[in-house]
Amino acid sequence: MFDFEISGIHLDREKRKRAVDLNVKILDLSSAFLMGTHFPSRIEKHLLPEHIRHHFELAGDHVLVDGLRAEVPDDLVREAAYKIFLYPNAGQLKCLEELLSNRDLLAKLVGYSTYSHRALQGTMAKNPETVMQFLEKLSDKLSERTIKDFEMIRGMKMKLNPQNSELMPWDPPYYSGVLRAERYNSEPSLYCPFFSLGACMEGLNILFNRLFGISLYVEQPAKGEVWCEDVRKLAVVHESEGLLGYIYCDFFQRADKPHQDCHFTIRGGRLKEDGDYQLPAVVLMLNLPCPAKDLPTLLTPGMMENLFHEMGHAMHSMLGRTRYQHVTGTRCPTDFAEVPSILMEYFANDYRVVHQFARHYQTGQSLPRNMVSRLCESKKVCAAADMQLQVFYAALDQIYHGKHPLRSSTTDILRDTQEKFYGLPYVPNTGHVGSERWYWDSHPTLKPCVLISPGSVRKLRGGEECPWVRA
Repeated sequence: MFDFEISGIHLDREKRKRAVDLNVKILDLSSAFLMGTHFPSRIEKHLLPEHIRHHFELAGDHVLVDGLRAEVPDDLVREAAYKIFLYPNAGQLKCLEELLSNRDLLAKLVGYSTYSHRALQGTMAKNPETVMQFLEKLSDKLSERTIKDFEMIRGMKMKLNPQNSELMPWDPPYYSGVLRAERYNSEPSLYCPFFSLGACMEGLNILFNRLFGISLYVEQPAKGEVWCEDVRKLAVVHESEGLLGYIYCDFFQRADKPHQDCHFTIRGGRLKEDGDYQLPAVVLMLNLPCPAKDLPTLLTPGMMENLFHEMGHAMHSMLGRTRYQHVTGTRCPTDFAEVPSILMEYFANDYRVVHQFARHYQTGQSLPRNMVSRLCESKKVCAAADMQLQVFYAALDQIYHGKHPLRSSTTDILRDTQEKFYGLPYVPNTGHVGSERWYWDSHPTLKPCVLISPGSVRKLRGGEECPWVRA
């Protein structure tokens, strides 16, 4: 019932209308902010050293910077991208402040002291105080390992760039990748030929068939049914229950498409008055490279794992056959919403599953077992520093959605929180463009670490000896 109350169902007519209006405004602001995080930043061409300009798009007398270039070996390129792309944008800052203010107004209207209190209602944490205690305790526990990770990353930077050994926020993604590749020979490009999109989808089909008795079939959509010609419609069919629903696969990059991998509902499943069941329809949206004439879409290990993760959400929507569509599938307590998708990541990293589908797109050779082992081991490199970053993101969002008015500007709060929870220096005149996504993504990143123990995973898998067996 609280799920309806946090939306204002218990209010009088006038306040309910106000709650609806605030929700609409929040959705609009959220969408605008998220889209704004992907707009390129412009800088006059002459302000960039000539020898690095070719790394960015040129537009007349300007250079467009549309990302952080985290994979580029040149430190100066990454530094320039970081400082330019994350340079505070007045429109984005205003949008963020309006968004936070309207969320706070909605929370107070429906009876909560802060938006964070409202968002945490019905979760394991229960309230922001518990969340902050957890984050601070986790940060303390991670501290020693994080320092060691940063020292290791700094050592690699000194090895490759002795003239500039100071560790900066644009360094960890690149140098941790170098460390992984050096220690385990886990360069993503070595794995891509084994993870064609078709092979990965076949792997999911095999997995779902053996776990749930479900098969995925491609269907021809009706005229006007899909919003882009490369969207594929999958029918989800159970061996005894029949058709369970539809998944629309919007997988490929295109102009003006949100740069966000996600799953969302078009129509929720529900029991109709005549006793029939309304079939769910969901979208699985990714941003994969388009196939070329003689080259299929090849996924990096991270892309493959993310495909499995998002398909876990989609399958949750197919299997969660509830009476009311308001509580179907992923419309469940946040604590549980990520469990099916995280479980799918375990399968994506188990050789007994991967070897069933990972084959070289040209030769048909299976992915060697030692390559899967190296990939899994490589994920442990700098894991503490990676999690420390997530702790910082989570703490920042708790503060942003805490007591209003905020004690200072969102940028000042970002600086103070980064210095407290991350350990690398804040770079003046930068602001993290992804704050809106942190709020939704960072807590699920941490919670499954608590929810999923090896023992519980074994039970869900059907046992360690045979991960295919249905529980």
